[in-house]
Amino acid sequence: MARQLCVAILLVAGLLMVTQAARAAGDAEDGKRVAERWCAGCHVVDGSGRSGDAAPAFAVLAQDPAKTEQFLRTWISHPHPPMPNFNLTRRTVDDLVAYIRALKVSPKGIRRK
Repeated sequence: MARQLCVAILLVAGLLMVTQAARAAGDAEDGKRVAERWCAGCHVVDGSGRSGDAAPAFAVLAQDPAKTEQFLRTWISHPHPPMPNFNLTRRTVDDLVAYIRALKVSPKGIRRK
């Protein structure tokens, strides 16, 4: 009986870890919607790579190897002037990061998912 309980606990813990990891990955489609609503005023968010003076284009950020997922999470979570503080949830930040990372183009010009 104790062994079955331990196995059940381990299975539940493993399921929670997998669920948490999937959640941390973010949803690129939700991130795109957030970007179009809140970020497009300053950033080019459509993946065209064009950029203005106000802020870097998301496609440019996606191509920069220094802009890792952790860098992007920190950059979005801790805005700096002139970037407004939107007080985004962790989930929204993960979604935005997933969207930016989805704009990354391989050396052959193919967009990665």
